[in-house]
Amino acid sequence: MFRRAAASSLALCFTLLLTAGGAFAAAGGGMGDEVPPGGGRLLVEGGWAVPLGDLADGLDETPTGSGSRPGFELGLRWRFEFTPGWTVAPSFHYLGYGDATGLGVKGEESLSTASLRYGVELLLKSTRDGARPFIGLTPCVVHNLMSGPGKDHVTTMDASSNSLGLSANAGVQFGSIEVSAVYHVNRFRSYSFFPTGYEKSFNWDTVVLRFGWYLP
Repeated sequence: MFRRAAASSLALCFTLLLTAGGAFAAAGGGMGDEVPPGGGRLLVEGGWAVPLGDLADGLDETPTGSGSRPGFELGLRWRFEFTPGWTVAPSFHYLGYGDATGLGVKGEESLSTASLRYGVELLLKSTRDGARPFIGLTPCVVHNLMSGPGKDHVTTMDASSNSLGLSANAGVQFGSIEVSAVYHVNRFRSYSFFPTGYEKSFNWDTVVLRFGWYLP
């Protein structure tokens, strides 16, 4: 259910940003491989996400482990250039992890986890020609989601929890293509996940190998 909601949110963000990008391009900006001075460009991103912490711990191993497996990241950002080396970018990313399977009475159900990240990236990029290394930080608001059988493998839950997070990334831009490694910090406390009557701490940190493409 929340995967459909996330897909709808991503489609809406994509449509709005693409419309803004088209208007900007029609006005004469957004051409070439660079972010135009004083202007912006739409960056579409995707990657391979590897869960860490409680996400990677087995469902039966720890009180907060969810048994999630590697999944994917999809995202959009609008990069606005302050100077040739500094940019700021509002962003939206969806992280979908592989389900913990074999649950339920007949072993046919699964436990799903996902996160929606709404952030603003601050990026420092080399101004040299050719390959351009960069580093960035993205403070964000995170909406964490969990759906499926809990610790008893039978009782179903459909819960969410909000938190503040931070992402750090480093990579290289080659023309209109970016390749980067990302570390998402996502640590929060919640009563909702695996409810037992008391609040528990969760570590949903994630590493992502990300690829990005600047739209013309």
